[in-house]
Amino acid sequence: MQATVALNSQDITMKRSQERSAAEGYCIQILAVNDKVNSHLSDKSYHIENIGKGGFRFVTEAVFELEDRVKVLLSFPDGYSQDVLGRICYSDEVGEKRTAFGFSVLDGFYSLHDSPG
Repeated sequence: MQATVALNSQDITMKRSQERSAAEGYCIQILAVNDKVNSHLSDKSYHIENIGKGGFRFVTEAVFELEDRVKVLLSFPDGYSQDVLGRICYSDEVGEKRTAFGFSVLDGFYSLHDSPG
């Protein structure tokens, strides 16, 4: 995926550094935001739209700020789940009261191609 940005009358081509793949069967529960537990958010499951080695994109009606530190329980299609710490790195409005957020992993993510243990 490429995007071209005009900066000081020059075109700069940016390439996504990591491949993303469809994320059918992956979901998260939000455990804490900026080290504060929010039981309202942890009661729901949010589906992941796409996923890669460095993070994922999910859609929610919840509100996050850029750079929020978020701890989630990530559930994989094979039934495995694990806690993952990350930060909100972007947001895109996708509908009324719904926003897609980019989650950049900081800690706790095993390879998408390897089984744990």
